[in-house]
Amino acid sequence: MGPAFGIVAAVLVCLVVAGALLGNSFVVGRMTVAAANMHWLPRLFGVVGKIGTRSDSNTNASESAKSSKSDAPINSLILSTVLSTLYILFGNFRALLTFNGLGEYTFFFLTVLGAIVLRYREPDLRRPYKPFVLIPAVFVVVSGFVVVRGAVFAPVQAIVLIVVWAVGIGYYWARRRWADRVEE
Repeated sequence: MGPAFGIVAAVLVCLVVAGALLGNSFVVGRMTVAAANMHWLPRLFGVVGKIGTRSDSNTNASESAKSSKSDAPINSLILSTVLSTLYILFGNFRALLTFNGLGEYTFFFLTVLGAIVLRYREPDLRRPYKPFVLIPAVFVVVSGFVVVRGAVFAPVQAIVLIVVWAVGIGYYWARRRWADRVEE
């Protein structure tokens, strides 16, 4: 299609990547705050609207946000920036990209597959948006292919990802058991 189309395609890819990075920065900050508010991370990362810790230990994130001019999760954004910088500086960027892609697409695959399964197991659930089943089915096939292909061509990152998930699941179950014992 010519060199002009190549330039247009490159610009569009750059815009998509920039949009994905921006979206991830919003999501990561809020997920870190939620994890800190559930006591999975230090309380410092649950603070919104300021750098540092809460001045009043009895306030929660929503009260803290009301008392400040900003509700930005500054501490968690700083953590995300520092960790990302360290990953890039001390690691292989291509391996990091592969690792991130494998992890994200695995969850995309599982999420959409779960939505398809729920469509048939729980047909009466209220769904604000219900696409024709072929659309999520095609997405599941394509994302499943991306995950399998990534795991075949990057087995080390796939194994590391599986180990991280296993540790995370073990931590989750241990925290749940500990919380259940505390409540008793």
